[in-house]
Amino acid sequence: MHTIFAIEPDAVNNWKDLRYALEKFGYSKGLLIARYPKSWMKMVMDACQSNGVGDIELARVEEKLRIVKDDRLVRMGLPYEGANWLESVKAESVLNQLSAVLIKGQPTSDKLHSIDDAHENLFEDRREVHVKRNANALAEAAKYVLTASDQIVLVDPYFQSRRKCTKVLDSMLRICEVNGAVPSQVIVFSDYGTDSRSSAVVRLEYEGLLNTWIEHGVRFTVCRVAGDQLDQDFHARYLFNQKAGLRFDRGFVEPEPHGEREHDTDVICIDTAVVNELSSRFIEKRECLKIIDEITF
Repeated sequence: MHTIFAIEPDAVNNWKDLRYALEKFGYSKGLLIARYPKSWMKMVMDACQSNGVGDIELARVEEKLRIVKDDRLVRMGLPYEGANWLESVKAESVLNQLSAVLIKGQPTSDKLHSIDDAHENLFEDRREVHVKRNANALAEAAKYVLTASDQIVLVDPYFQSRRKCTKVLDSMLRICEVNGAVPSQVIVFSDYGTDSRSSAVVRLEYEGLLNTWIEHGVRFTVCRVAGDQLDQDFHARYLFNQKAGLRFDRGFVEPEPHGEREHDTDVICIDTAVVNELSSRFIEKRECLKIIDEITF
């Protein structure tokens, strides 16, 4: 669901313009910057030096780039084959993968926007999308959050060892695999009351459904929590990691009736503060939760 922009290094060749551009982006805003090419940060530094930026301002630029490297820059693996950055980004194979490009000069196509004249509307209304309730669409909406960390956490009271649930998780892991970012750990928090069968039975079902990923070395932990713990944290369903998070209003379930898979559901970027709260409650202070059992496989 995240919208990906590219930014010409020469368009942010000073502290003021770089800061203005970077503040528009972030996982919680639904807007990310393609690290295009892999050496994009160095190209920005070189552009600043060529622009005569002084040592103090250059140090600010370098520190800012270091901070946002994992916060709003994403690697795309796009080809860089032109004589320069602008020529390269205009290639159809590159431009088709981007929503917009911020440049220093005047635009020559609909996707190119001058950084000096870019309208604020270009950056608005990116935090929420409507997606079909099928496994592939739900997984695709989470692509950039899924691939941003080595650990994935799902919070969904109705998640069970049933194909309609694990099918969504399977699709998510396949997206990670395609992007070379299969996580080492997946943690799921669900409501014990929705399925109170023995942990041994449930574990066997999960192992059968997720065997492919177990063989890939992914470690799964399912924490079944007591129903009296289910306050506002469980009202909506969440996917999060150390960097970012999403709220899935209808959870991580592909409906069994095919017709319902065509119905829309909302997926919303959550603020960094909420991500931190979730991480604290479900990861760092997990021992404070009333967990009935913890199933690992």
